Amino acid sequence: MALFWRGVQNVKTGEIVAHIFEGDFRKLESEERRKLLPANEILREAGVANGETVVDFGCGIGYFTIPALDIVGENGKVSAIDLSKERLEELKRRANGRKNLEIVNADSMDGISRADVILAITVLHEIDGQREFVSKCMASLNPNGRLVVIDWAKKKTSMGPPIEHRIGKEEVIKMAGKSPVEHKIDGNFYFLEFRI
Repeated sequence: MALFWRGVQNVKTGEIVAHIFEGDFRKLESEERRKLLPANEILREAGVANGETVVDFGCGIGYFTIPALDIVGENGKVSAIDLSKERLEELKRRANGRKNLEIVNADSMDGISRADVILAITVLHEIDGQREFVSKCMASLNPNGRLVVIDWAKKKTSMGPPIEHRIGKEEVIKMAGKSPVEHKIDGNFYFLEFRI
């Protein structure tokens, strides 16, 4: 079963289309984003290590993918999944031919076998079938694997999606069916790590 990203309506055609970032890619790696979501610190906090297999779901242009590649090294692997071919092309360019990178143009975890770490960072609120997605992630983890969910806190903040599009951390915990390790992060977000 494919798990599709929550659609938005094209005002000109009325067609439901996926929520795809359009515009300057620099916004996806701004100084402000680096302060709020420091990729290397988050990956270290989640215990990503040399030789591991990581899935970065909703990878975009590789904000977390590229640092994960550096951490897992040549003996590890990163599968980067995104719906946008344009963002994946940019990721491919930035990755500079690394052999331990698998780029997957998809909107689901279908076809992903096993992983040590699955990253779902600021993406869960965009997915239809969130419960099925979390279940699929948990089932795809190797022994001692971790599902890392970072998403927008379900409260009014000065940035991010509308509150009605957000998913509360309590809801995510219910979906996972287990207690997470909760890590410190900027107050706009929550950072949950579910361990197998």
